[in-house]
Amino acid sequence: MDVLSHYSSPVVEFLATQPLEKQYALVDNCTGTDPPPPSKDATTGTQEKVHAATQTEQKVVSSKDVEYDERALAKWLRQICPMVERELMNPTPLMEDLAMSQCRLEEELQVYTYQKLAMGGAENSQGLAIWLCVHTNNAPVLVATTVAPHDDWCEHVDQQLKLFVPQRMSNGNFVIFSEEKTLPLKSCLRSLCTNPFNKNMFAGSTMDGELFIWLYEQARGSDSSVEIKQLHSVSSTQGAAVALDWPREQLLMACYANGSVRQWDLSRQMTLDWEYSLPATVTSEPTAMVALGLDDFVLGTNDGSVFRCWSTGRQAAATKQIQLLALRRHRFMVSTLLRTEMGGNQFVLSCDLSGQAFYHDMRIVDEDMAQLIVQIPLPFKNVIACSRDGNIIYCPANDGALEVHRVSDGAHAHVKGGLRGKGSLIRSSDNGRWLIAGIYGDEFQIFYVVY
Repeated sequence: MDVLSHYSSPVVEFLATQPLEKQYALVDNCTGTDPPPPSKDATTGTQEKVHAATQTEQKVVSSKDVEYDERALAKWLRQICPMVERELMNPTPLMEDLAMSQCRLEEELQVYTYQKLAMGGAENSQGLAIWLCVHTNNAPVLVATTVAPHDDWCEHVDQQLKLFVPQRMSNGNFVIFSEEKTLPLKSCLRSLCTNPFNKNMFAGSTMDGELFIWLYEQARGSDSSVEIKQLHSVSSTQGAAVALDWPREQLLMACYANGSVRQWDLSRQMTLDWEYSLPATVTSEPTAMVALGLDDFVLGTNDGSVFRCWSTGRQAAATKQIQLLALRRHRFMVSTLLRTEMGGNQFVLSCDLSGQAFYHDMRIVDEDMAQLIVQIPLPFKNVIACSRDGNIIYCPANDGALEVHRVSDGAHAHVKGGLRGKGSLIRSSDNGRWLIAGIYGDEFQIFYVVY
């Protein structure tokens, strides 16, 4: 093994290849201060790419060369301008404004649950009810019945039509609706309608196709009994009338599911005045009807269609020649048609099963011009009633409750109920003070409205 020792190596020198006195300027490429050269973004170039196969040049077209449909543009402007004006005059309210509107609605319009009416009907029945003339304390007489479930035909021969008369209580300024009369029916009723020209008179259509005209006779003098007198009856091969209305005091209009509309003259005997059938192009079934005047009415169908029907003159023939105008269409079945007035003008309020309501102005021939559309807040609504001016909409809710909606400001209120089930009917009295909704299980719910 070699012994380590200290040893000094010789120095090796590497000579420079360049003169030592020459200096060079060093530049840092990362921190240079010179401005960068101008660059061009290839993705934003303005030069138009021309297809080599066509080699066409771009031509600037002046506004004079553009063709457009002036009639379609004018129609669109007529449709959109009123909507813009309404939005500018009444903009969409904020949440705070809606809360304030709801508080004002509850203060200005107070609705109370008033009385429950037990009917004694079959299980899962539906109800029909109408208001007649005022009896006492601004309270009208009430007629109500139940409609048992049906498959194909009616076999319920023990149905009843009940008359409830308001009786003033001696210990307070209020009334109680008491059952005063029961009228037996051979089958269930499909529709009921009060004569607006004589509120003591009303009509009903049974499931087996019979039409009845009744007259309510009030008690006179010391006699406290009331009576329901049958004035007319007629059988029809059209089946049950889905809707009834009165264009005149002695004229009754009936609408049937097969698209037939009949008018009956009651001046002497109940005779057929005229008959009209919807054209073959209308394949839907009528579900609602409201009369506007002599030979003038509106129909709603199960596919959401709404038709204005009228005759320009009185024809001697029994088959009426009717003109048909399709109004704004709903998305679902039309469940309600109501005649109302807004600003002194006649409107028809239509509502479908989703709670979408249209206010149809009967002065406007072109339905696409101006429309007031209201979407009642969910849950889904099936039928509605409205105030005399059309500004308040009432809807029956579950378990005997009531939904109140004001159209002018969108305010909404809820009135709690104390029943079970889902109501399928609501009717408002002519004076707007009373509402009846149902049927919930076996009971109707009466509401009282204070303005």
